[in-house]
Amino acid sequence: MRTDETPTGGWEFIAEREGAAELLGALADLDDGDTYTKTEIAERTGVARKTLYLNDLVAECADLGLLAPVDTEGESDDAGADGETQYRVVSDSDLLAATAAFDEAYRSQRTGD
Repeated sequence: MRTDETPTGGWEFIAEREGAAELLGALADLDDGDTYTKTEIAERTGVARKTLYLNDLVAECADLGLLAPVDTEGESDDAGADGETQYRVVSDSDLLAATAAFDEAYRSQRTGD
């Protein structure tokens, strides 16, 4: 479960929040033009929906500016089948940019480029 203690830094967030690393990595690869429910986020990230719920990771990612809830009021085509809140990836998030940069730097180092 999400604790009341806020991590003091990004690495601590990744280390302490179960599923956070997988979620951040996947968010960097998701299409920012699409919307996703928690169930779809779980499926695409490989993080169990129960983990997302218990750790409140989706809400925390929204608080951090990685995801934004989508207002689907009156738009039945955008609402999840079971009325789940939908989210979009915030493509200009500094945290997503840092995640992508870290991934690119790591791959570059591993391949010697």
